[in-house]
Amino acid sequence: MGTEQPGAVEPGERTVMTQAPGRADARRNRARITEAALAVFRQRGMTAEIREIAERAGLGVGTIYRNFSSKDELITEIVRDKLVATLAEIRRLEALDDPLQALQLVLTEELSLVDYLGGLSEALSAPTPRNLVRNLDEWEEFRRAEPFEVLIKRAVEQGALRADLDIATAAAMLAGLVLNRNWRPLLTARKPNELARSAFDTFLRGVANPTKAS
Repeated sequence: MGTEQPGAVEPGERTVMTQAPGRADARRNRARITEAALAVFRQRGMTAEIREIAERAGLGVGTIYRNFSSKDELITEIVRDKLVATLAEIRRLEALDDPLQALQLVLTEELSLVDYLGGLSEALSAPTPRNLVRNLDEWEEFRRAEPFEVLIKRAVEQGALRADLDIATAAAMLAGLVLNRNWRPLLTARKPNELARSAFDTFLRGVANPTKAS
């Protein structure tokens, strides 16, 4: 029987140690792929080819397919990751004391999503079956008007918006704004916060409480 040496590594542990660099390389490659893909999709939209992404990432096409089974899977992951971050920020904004400020910031956050995705924002509005995000839980949550409805209701209760306002309709109007493809050309010349402020000011002209000073 051999004597165990101080600091000896068990076979299973040795395997983990030798595999770790490979896993790190795989993570780096995956990050390079998604970063390059976003840049290419932003410029070229969903018609961009895997070959273009591989060239941008400095990787082989085979490496792309070892990480993602298809271009659709790659698109879906990029959109899902951004949706997760956007939803987390929207939940934080809902807790702000001023509901009108929160409404404008939520709208800004949603327009920032469209701006971030660029040409890839087609994935948010493309008709079935090309709408790759339609089955994502994050997409279903994003589409709901609930954050707008909650904040508009609070604003009405505080007297900042008209008491006779149809809350559900107003919330649906704001929630549907970012799904309009007409935002993309506007975002090439203006920042999301500027557009959100302009859109929200227009919205407020129709729903603000005239008896309360702005």
